Amino acid sequence: MAKNKNEETGVILKIQKQTGCLLFVIGAAMLAFVLTDFFKSGSSMFGGSDNIVGEIAGEQVDYNELMDGVEGLKVLYQGSNLDEAQLRDQAWNQLIQEKVINTQFEVLGLETGTDELNDAMFGPNPDPIVVRNFTNPETNEFDPNVLKQFIEIDMQEDETKYANYLNFLEIPLKDSRSRTKWESLIKAGIYSTKLDARYEFDREERKMSAMAVGLPYTMIQDSTIKYEDSDLRSYLSENSDDYQQLATRDIDFVVLNVYPSAEDTLEAKEWIEDQTKRFSEVKPGNDSSFLANWRSLRQFNPTYVRRGASGFSPEVEDKLFASDTGEVTDVIYTQGIYGVYKVTGIKEDSVAVMRARHVLIPLGEDAEEIAKTTLADLKAGRTTFEIASKDNYDGTAASKGDLGWFTKEGSMVPKEVVDKVFASSEGSYFIVKSNRGHHVVNVTSGPFNKTIQIAALERGIIAGQEADRVVERKAAEIQFKAVDDENFDQVVEDLGHVVREATKITVSNPNVPGVPDAKEIARWLFNDKTRVGDVSEVITLPDRYVIAKCKAIREEGTASLEDIREQITADYVRDQIGNKLVEQMNEALASANDAEALAKALNTTTSLVPLVNMNSGQVAGVGAEPEIIGTILGLAQDKRSEPIKGVSGVYVVWNTGQVQAGEGPEFIEADFQTDITNRITQSAGETVIQALRKKANIVDKRYNFF
Repeated sequence: MAKNKNEETGVILKIQKQTGCLLFVIGAAMLAFVLTDFFKSGSSMFGGSDNIVGEIAGEQVDYNELMDGVEGLKVLYQGSNLDEAQLRDQAWNQLIQEKVINTQFEVLGLETGTDELNDAMFGPNPDPIVVRNFTNPETNEFDPNVLKQFIEIDMQEDETKYANYLNFLEIPLKDSRSRTKWESLIKAGIYSTKLDARYEFDREERKMSAMAVGLPYTMIQDSTIKYEDSDLRSYLSENSDDYQQLATRDIDFVVLNVYPSAEDTLEAKEWIEDQTKRFSEVKPGNDSSFLANWRSLRQFNPTYVRRGASGFSPEVEDKLFASDTGEVTDVIYTQGIYGVYKVTGIKEDSVAVMRARHVLIPLGEDAEEIAKTTLADLKAGRTTFEIASKDNYDGTAASKGDLGWFTKEGSMVPKEVVDKVFASSEGSYFIVKSNRGHHVVNVTSGPFNKTIQIAALERGIIAGQEADRVVERKAAEIQFKAVDDENFDQVVEDLGHVVREATKITVSNPNVPGVPDAKEIARWLFNDKTRVGDVSEVITLPDRYVIAKCKAIREEGTASLEDIREQITADYVRDQIGNKLVEQMNEALASANDAEALAKALNTTTSLVPLVNMNSGQVAGVGAEPEIIGTILGLAQDKRSEPIKGVSGVYVVWNTGQVQAGEGPEFIEADFQTDITNRITQSAGETVIQALRKKANIVDKRYNFF
């Protein structure tokens, strides 16, 4: 949503535009304010939904109910680093647990009595919830004495501790025990039959062969199929399950990035320069505190690092590995960051690293000769690695053939190259062959056994208030003019900016090009009050502003013809072509008794399907055709199918019998039954929970508030 200052800028623009009507504007605004407040309160008085954040199992969830859960979690997790959004998610899930899952416990009469509760807390095997809450921090072990004192003394004397006991120990403990009993009841009802065992065995071991005769859809041109919109709508209605969609939105939008000004860049540079002397004078062991106090972008990491694995730019790394302990570099600028760097420790590593570059010539008849010529040209200066390596197909062309720093073991560089590099000295040239091709190699550095510990004081160049304010004003101007003009594109382009498009935006995972975090855009888009054609307020994001226009709204459920016209048209045309091919097949089948005869009548060929079982993904000679696979397995031996409209064509198949593909495992009915039961039991509880959640028709509208 817009900041207050965005709103202020918009008001100024409006006043400038409508100076003659200033008194009217003020009066109307005051009246609108009063009426809005009245109707808002009236909405609540007469059963409005202004405070409804969602619906669970037909029961509306009030904003205050959700936030009460958040406040309770804040007490439970005080001191943790959970942010507000994470707490809201957990509170929402708790409400689902209470309204969907816990009701099942009540229906079944699952309770945790006093004796069971005491056993869970004071018995020989305390519940994990108890152990987690009453672990002695000094011994890191469960201490029953701490629990006893809390129950018998502390919570009796302190109402807050008593409330905490109820909310964070007794109630969760009872819920946990009830859920365990509930899941046990579910698992106790799981049983696999002899038919299940046979099906499981056949799924793996029963392999069938078949003969197939097919006519591809491409035999009939798409243009020969005539249709009206009514035909497409009927097809969509008849096959609606295949065209389900999530709720999505489309937008046109403009992004105005906020870039640091020259003054902002100078400020960052001067700040680093001012701190350099202090940084160099920090006593050994105090660098971590210094970096934390001055809020360096990169906090202190005590790990000793090798060349090529420091995480710093090559320029910084080169200077650091040439420095002594305590030495501080000059100010270095890299990718929007000014920094000074200090070596705080040096160690010798038992593992050496080396660096090399290469030209890769693919294997071929003349590859060796080309490699020799390339080597001679490189050494004589007739060419460079930048030119010679431009066709390296292994991804090193962009780095002028540089292989980077690598160790002798565990490198992604071919072993033949690594071994030769480590057997050579810096500056060496040679040719070595691997399974990738012939490598013309130059050893550029090493061997290097030094590792260093680094302290980095870094300051990013951040846009200041003035740079931000300039862009914000432009955004407010676009938004103000776009609201009053139906041609959003023209308004944006007239003001010198580019309109972008984003389609199929979802509320749970919004993806908008050029916007790293589009949650605020999704929040506006999915607000119940947003309609097609609406223009957003200026949406303020880190280092950018966005103005969007809603172009399309699709609700969850069956897609409309307009939304998937291209797909529906293609599917309908294919289906109609399939019907024509089925007619041809049936005419030929009237006189054809086997695959050969049918193929001859249709002027096509037969295809052998050698091995098919329930795990088959492909039909040999045909492709991915799951319906054909299922049909073959369901046919009796020597029987044929009716014409099947598959993925790529229409087919008729003959089951030619079971294939013995070597000795398979023995079918032991009881073992297969046990395996099936165990596998289903493992996920039974979660499977039922997901089914209950689906049945509850959960509607999440938190995006209207957060």
